[in-house]
Amino acid sequence: MFNFDHPKLITLAETEGYSDIVDFLEDCALYSLVPAICMAPGCDYTAELEPDQRAGFCELCGRPSMKSGLVIAGFI
Repeated sequence: MFNFDHPKLITLAETEGYSDIVDFLEDCALYSLVPAICMAPGCDYTAELEPDQRAGFCELCGRPSMKSGLVIAGFI
C-alpha cells in the first residue's frame, strides 16, 4: 500500500525542492542513491542512501532511523 501523505515524506520532498510527491518519487525511482530522512521525532536530517534503506545511521541524532523516501512511500 502506498503512503504519499506521510509527514516525513512530505518534508523530504520539500527539502529536495519538490511540491509534488509523485514527481519526487518518479525522479528518485531509478537511482542507486536516493534522498532519505531521519524518522526520529524532532530530527529531519536528510542524506542520500540506498533506495531500500530502512535503518540507516543518522549523522545528526546518532540513531539507526534513516529511511529512504521510496521505503516511506511504500514502493520498496
